[in-house]
Amino acid sequence: MESLVDFIRLLSEHGRLATANQVIAIAGLELEIDDPEAAYLKLVEDIQYKDIKLMDGDSQSYFYSDRYIVDSYAKQWLGVNEGKLAFTMAEYIRRYSALGELVPEDNFSHAPYSLSTAELKLLPTQLGESSHCNDIAYQKGKDGAGYYYSLQHITSTYAQVLANHDPFEWSV
Repeated sequence: MESLVDFIRLLSEHGRLATANQVIAIAGLELEIDDPEAAYLKLVEDIQYKDIKLMDGDSQSYFYSDRYIVDSYAKQWLGVNEGKLAFTMAEYIRRYSALGELVPEDNFSHAPYSLSTAELKLLPTQLGESSHCNDIAYQKGKDGAGYYYSLQHITSTYAQVLANHDPFEWSV
């Protein structure tokens, strides 16, 4: 088990979740885990493996270490890797909008999204065409930076103010 956990931690350190079969293959072992949930519960009985987490996807279960990956990132990684990009992005945008914050479009150029510049340019149109994203809006600031927000939490007028806010405006 130690080598499997080491590989889960190594992959997590690089921002990746892994299935049991992937970890077994990387470790070069001849194992089969029929029930990932049961294997996980047995594993975390040992205090040294408490950082290992299990997350169920649509068709597979994934492991990661919470020493390196937080739950919200794991959920985003899972959504992106299961082909639910628009849904996952919309949930991320709504979460930040509920806090009164805009999401800079360049956030999506980083993992787990890793969108290219060309993909970022097409994103407002793609999100607008998705039925799950009816409340997601895009605002460009005077400096040219683009931001996303949810109309459930932020009005378009307020989004414009936030997009053009200078945090150093009143500094001395």
